[in-house]
Amino acid sequence: MLRIRSICNGAKDFNFIIGFRHLVLYSTSISIEGNPNFVNYLVENLGFSRQQALSTSTKFTRDRLHRGAKKVSDFNFVGNVDSVITFLKKIGLQQNHIRNAIDFEPRVLVSNVDKTLMPKIEGLEKLGFSRSDIADVFSVNPSIFMLAFNTTIIPAIQALREIMDCEGHVISLLKKTRHKKLTTISRFLVPNVALLRSYGIPNGSIRKFILKNPYSFLIKTDSFQNAVIRVEEKLRIPRTSPQFLAGIALVTTSTEKGIESKKQVYKSFGWTDSDIATLVLLNPVLLALSEDSIKKKLDFVMNEVGCKASYLAPRCYVLTYSLEKRVVPRHKTVLFLKENGLITENYSLGTVVTLPHSNFLKKFVLPFKEVHEFYSKHAGISLRKITQL
Repeated sequence: MLRIRSICNGAKDFNFIIGFRHLVLYSTSISIEGNPNFVNYLVENLGFSRQQALSTSTKFTRDRLHRGAKKVSDFNFVGNVDSVITFLKKIGLQQNHIRNAIDFEPRVLVSNVDKTLMPKIEGLEKLGFSRSDIADVFSVNPSIFMLAFNTTIIPAIQALREIMDCEGHVISLLKKTRHKKLTTISRFLVPNVALLRSYGIPNGSIRKFILKNPYSFLIKTDSFQNAVIRVEEKLRIPRTSPQFLAGIALVTTSTEKGIESKKQVYKSFGWTDSDIATLVLLNPVLLALSEDSIKKKLDFVMNEVGCKASYLAPRCYVLTYSLEKRVVPRHKTVLFLKENGLITENYSLGTVVTLPHSNFLKKFVLPFKEVHEFYSKHAGISLRKITQL
């Protein structure tokens, strides 16, 4: 039997039977289900749930098969795991960060510390990143560290610094830009942003939107230019509109057929072409929602609340809020107060849903003990949280 010391807490030894050799499969005739010994290892040493460990083990095995992994006998897996986790702790990752990183990118476990991880950490430090910044990125997006440093990581960082002009924003984008998309940053982000600047879009607006939705900017420049044209010609959103970039996000993630299908859903609820045009000008992202989501929202606000399309179109922000967490519980709470004579004033749905959470509680919940439990039930918030305000 193989014996390996506990990596995370040093409190106990963990036994691996010789079957651990089958962790890294190299024959497609072998099952790709999660290896039980690896699953146990993740549970016992890194605090994975059984289900999460099984999923991670299976993901790891499939990836190794796809990449034509070597036999375990050719690779000191157990010793490598020890060195990888020790190294991750050394650069500042806590156990929950390590768990998240491995769950997202199991290949971390077979990385060579001296040849793969350490050179990239040192390289990032030379570029001005602190250890805490590096650990922060690694914990949520470890796939970056599987990429070539000189040909992919450095050009991506240089492009982000050129566009964002803020180190905090660069780090934020490194955390959310996944493996495949990171490779496109240096090729597409700079020319696509230059195109928008030539249209007169302010740098501040561009940066703000990149932080929210970077993937819309990471497509081939000719495709991006076509998207820009579609926003003006098909959606009729002028480049001077604050919703112009949101329009780009819509057309880069949706087909014309898909957008038209969403418009038909609105029309089925009595919306006119003019109503839909108003919605598109004010919030084109509402056409990116699924058809089911649009139907549910319109069914509630129009059929149950009684709002008309002519009211909703210029106030389409109402449709951006969560139906279950915000719109329904707030509407039902105000209706409850009205029906029980606790308030006499009529409030529009737009007014009710746009109030900040604390303001809504202070105005419609906290002053009325009768509604505390009612709102708690419908909003899914504990009474304790409501009354702690």
